[in-house]
Amino acid sequence: MQKLAFYGKGGIGKSTIAAGVSMALARDGKRVLHVGCDPKHDSTLALVPDGKITTVIDQIFSKKTGELRREHLIMKGKHGIECVESGGPEAGVGCGGRAVSRMLEIFEEIGVVDESLYDVVVFDVLGDVVCGGFAAPLRSAFAPKVVIVLSEELAATYAANNIAKGVKHYLDNDVCLAGLVLNLRDNSADITPIQKFADQIKTCILATIPRDKLVQQAELEGESILQHAPDSQTAGIICELSRKLIALDPATCLDPEPLELMDLRQLMHGKG
Repeated sequence: MQKLAFYGKGGIGKSTIAAGVSMALARDGKRVLHVGCDPKHDSTLALVPDGKITTVIDQIFSKKTGELRREHLIMKGKHGIECVESGGPEAGVGCGGRAVSRMLEIFEEIGVVDESLYDVVVFDVLGDVVCGGFAAPLRSAFAPKVVIVLSEELAATYAANNIAKGVKHYLDNDVCLAGLVLNLRDNSADITPIQKFADQIKTCILATIPRDKLVQQAELEGESILQHAPDSQTAGIICELSRKLIALDPATCLDPEPLELMDLRQLMHGKG
């Protein structure tokens, strides 16, 4: 069973890409579990047919101790994808990272990630790895192949560099940085700094996804781009990305070497 984790700055498009990868893998005949690790519980909106999301945290509070079963957590998604959302506290109340940690504890307690049931598990994780809760998939070795989603912008690259630091910290858990996915904000942007960034932290750009109005249209319809526009360029790129990730041998991935902040700024200013 393979495990993939998509990290990135909030709003960078990682949920759109992670859900697309899950759908692409399911269409290729893989048995997929898609796990949303965000209090907003929006990772599976394009995958659950009726849009009715049940979260792990909801189920914890609605069941008595010892009553919780894996079937209480699993939502049936499109193309046979099984979905789970961690959920979390309302905005401004409590710790969302703790919700992710607790979800993974429950996964182990009741055997949610069963190798006999799935070929691939896809984790979509809020990118703040400064919080131990959001780093839990790395700390618990739940997600050996890490993909960082970023744009050509400084803030997204800064977040990507921090996530690479988190990956480096947990290398002993057999975690590897599979590579970057560049989700463009501006199709005319100069991506040379991002290419240099990838080289300097010792990784690669797995895919470059152009800004595409079809993606926004798909989201409004509650669909993945693969469902909404299966013949589009973006859908094709995501399908190719999914196959590349499955074929990737972690032994070929170099240990990441994140940059110091000033070096990153210099690089993004074209001086690195």
